[in-house]
Amino acid sequence: MIVKPLTIIKLLLCVFCLSLISTEAMAQRKKGKDDGGGELKILKDLPTFFVDDAAFPAYLKQIYKVDATRLAVRLINKEQRVAKQTVRVPEELVRAVYNALVAVRTSDYAAVDTITQQYYVRSFPVPSVESVVLLFEHDSPIAEPVKKRQDSTGSPGINRIIREYNLVMTKMVYLDEERAGLVLNSREPINISALMHRLYMEEGVGCIEEQSPYGDGNDIVLERTSEGWDITYSVRFGNCVNQCQKVHDWKFTVSETGEVTYKGSFGQVIPPWVSPPATAKKYPDKLK
Repeated sequence: MIVKPLTIIKLLLCVFCLSLISTEAMAQRKKGKDDGGGELKILKDLPTFFVDDAAFPAYLKQIYKVDATRLAVRLINKEQRVAKQTVRVPEELVRAVYNALVAVRTSDYAAVDTITQQYYVRSFPVPSVESVVLLFEHDSPIAEPVKKRQDSTGSPGINRIIREYNLVMTKMVYLDEERAGLVLNSREPINISALMHRLYMEEGVGCIEEQSPYGDGNDIVLERTSEGWDITYSVRFGNCVNQCQKVHDWKFTVSETGEVTYKGSFGQVIPPWVSPPATAKKYPDKLK
């Protein structure tokens, strides 16, 4: 594993995350393990249409699954506090969202090419569904095996959670003179906030989301309606340090049976300097 210094921004994220541990969470920890239960209304009567994604390269299926998982977690966040959420996002919800995104992608509307190829619009990476950092002091027994490049930590409980959720230890980072962090990546997208809560509740580990950016950017917004899904793809630009000042949207609906309707595009004119991210070249949104 390569040991790298962490930027000041990441250090601020560490402090911020620790401040997010609520009084409620601490009280629950004293009571015992949270069962992560609770019925979700969003799971009731989900659309069950199937969309063939055979034209998607394997890497593109994974990209769309990440988007679907993130959008699913956002829907769950509207109903449940993190303490009641499960680390693994309900598969039926992820699949329903994934099918809706694929239905739009495989539709015949010209706007789809603009969204996917000209601007490469993906979900803004909040909440995180792929990476988390465990914080500990430099002399913590948790870190000893990691420093020796072993594939486990000094905590049986943390090792069990790593195995349970198929996490990968990728690197160690130095935060300051006293603390370091172990970066864990998930092989499949999961609910990172729920994972953080479980790590804190069971093992007392302070942790942060890795690669959770400041500011704002392009995004996909999905809402459940009585008729199916409303999906909005947004290119956002201007001063995006806090919230982008300008936005251009493309709106679609996907019915309960999978029919896609394009509702048009709206918003500010996109300037010519707005371009897709570098990942668009490496992982283009193009079908076979």
